[in-house]
Amino acid sequence: MSLPEHVDLLERARKLVNSQTADALSLAQRARDLALANGDKLGEAEALNVSALALALFGQYNDALATLLTVMDIGTQIDIGTEHGLALQMIARSHYTQADYDAAADCWLACLELPASSVSQLDRVRAHIGLGQVLFANEQFETALAHHRRAAELSENCDDVQLMAGSLINIAVDHQYLGHFGESLEVLKQALPLVRAAQHYEYEAEIYGIIGQIQFARGEVGKARMSLRVSLKINRLHSHLWGEANDLLWLGHCSMTDGLLDAARDELLRAMQLAEAMGTQNLVARIHLALSTLYVALNEPERSTEHIAAYQDLQRNLQETVTSSRFANMELRLND
Repeated sequence: MSLPEHVDLLERARKLVNSQTADALSLAQRARDLALANGDKLGEAEALNVSALALALFGQYNDALATLLTVMDIGTQIDIGTEHGLALQMIARSHYTQADYDAAADCWLACLELPASSVSQLDRVRAHIGLGQVLFANEQFETALAHHRRAAELSENCDDVQLMAGSLINIAVDHQYLGHFGESLEVLKQALPLVRAAQHYEYEAEIYGIIGQIQFARGEVGKARMSLRVSLKINRLHSHLWGEANDLLWLGHCSMTDGLLDAARDELLRAMQLAEAMGTQNLVARIHLALSTLYVALNEPERSTEHIAAYQDLQRNLQETVTSSRFANMELRLND
């Protein structure tokens, strides 16, 4: 007996979402239309979750969040099983990307507290990864590293290459910000073949981007530029806008270091355009900081002052998003 058409469409969409995101989104939207026509609420929720993942990869975070809230609404009408946990952790991801760390932490913690019937083990691991990222965003790098290592341990029992690779990439970034460049590169070497085997192009681009950032920190600007351009090419090919903006930021740093100030301005202003369109405040803040440095080099002190003021305003807002008591509570609940 053949599968219903919308089930087949969803299986294809899930396989393609990281490698051919536009095709996956189209398939998921067709699946949703069919599920609606058949009165299949669970099928509709499944299709919406896949659509939301594709939208997030395109940097359309507000559209992704609206789609996920529809899934949660369906969950108030029928039991949608583990689609509940999947939607909840993706809602957390959307909040995190837009620097709403309070909301992200709440959703990931809620995901961990769902019964097994409502959340998959995969999404529990993703929630641990996300909580580590919230800690990282609050510059608690050692604690973030501990959580990401825990996520990697748990992912070994999930038989999911992408999840293991994601855990490893987060561990590598934690090491990077702790100044453990050698350890970071070793972990990335472990992650890269997993990512390529899974054809997860967003992760592949991220790995090359991190390598480029480490090379830049070591003063290897030429090597850094090559690595970042590999990352940029992959992100542009697959319309992963956050990755593109982040690559352009670091390429701007490379250009400033090499004295290519006009190129740096083009790269940083394009990065700012993308970051502001996505509403990714943490990235916007870092680009303001880079622009303030650039305009000093261009002998435009007033513009430099404007950008440093904007950076400081955003940093104050970001630092106020999660209180120390929130983090203490998070740690207590995770250690239960």
